Amino acid sequence: MEKNINHLDEIIWQLDLKVNNDREFIAPYLIKANDDYIVVDVGPTCGIPELERQLKALNVNKNNLKYVFLTHIHLDHSGGLGTLLKNFPNTQVLVHRRGVPHLIDPDKVLWQSSVDTLGWVAEMYEKPEPVKEECLISLEDKTFEIKVNDLEFSWVETPGHASHHFSFMLENKKIMFCGDAVGMYINSLDTMVPTTPAPYRMESGIESIKVMMEKKPLSLGFAHHALRENAMDLMQQHIDQLESWKDCVKESLSKGITEEEEIAKEISKTDTPSAKLFSQSTHPGPYGGLRRALVSSITGFKHIVEQENSPE
Repeated sequence: MEKNINHLDEIIWQLDLKVNNDREFIAPYLIKANDDYIVVDVGPTCGIPELERQLKALNVNKNNLKYVFLTHIHLDHSGGLGTLLKNFPNTQVLVHRRGVPHLIDPDKVLWQSSVDTLGWVAEMYEKPEPVKEECLISLEDKTFEIKVNDLEFSWVETPGHASHHFSFMLENKKIMFCGDAVGMYINSLDTMVPTTPAPYRMESGIESIKVMMEKKPLSLGFAHHALRENAMDLMQQHIDQLESWKDCVKESLSKGITEEEEIAKEISKTDTPSAKLFSQSTHPGPYGGLRRALVSSITGFKHIVEQENSPE
């Protein structure tokens, strides 16, 4: 097996797209359901040639890629969908109802808002192509269940990181694929960190984690970038981490510390996991994309604190 393809389980692979040569950042999951396959989040447009190459190496083709499951439609998760479906026209896509119009017409909101928020990173990801409406299965309710051959999946709406975020559990193995709802986990650093870009909704985010905890998963499938056991402990740790970050950002702002890099130094004093990633070199570097995402997470907490402090 080539190094960019990680065989995690008898029916699960992770396909590292090495977007912009960043390691452990954007890596869709591939799940085998008897003779059919499911891709979980496809990554950005620029990663689709590598994704298609890896799918071919695993004998995945237009006849057996049955579904794409999207946790949410941010560019690093869904941006390449329209491009992928050109070569996989029979594949159906499960996505939150709020994401559907933005996939059909990405120019109107999805692309422009991404450029405004991400700047050159959005340009690096490349512009998303439209998705045909008939390829999309809109998830209208807060929960949803689907059986794919012998595999059973239960979906639950998990807003916070995004209002259109879903997580889902592979019931057969009690693995919760949580997208960005429980932050990021970097295996090589053995660390979990928030992914909370503005406008992060912390109350909703914590409630979403608690909803997932009610399902008692054994493992978490982080979109960025690992499959980890001890799911219940990790989710509680992340709730504690979010609350710690908010307190630290609030204190930093009260001291007049407003720049994200300076706030990162303050967070590093109390949050050892985050310090491991903050201490990595800025781009270029093997953790460049992850570090950028972590620094942008500070903006989410700045927004929360500023909103709380603003007059009604």
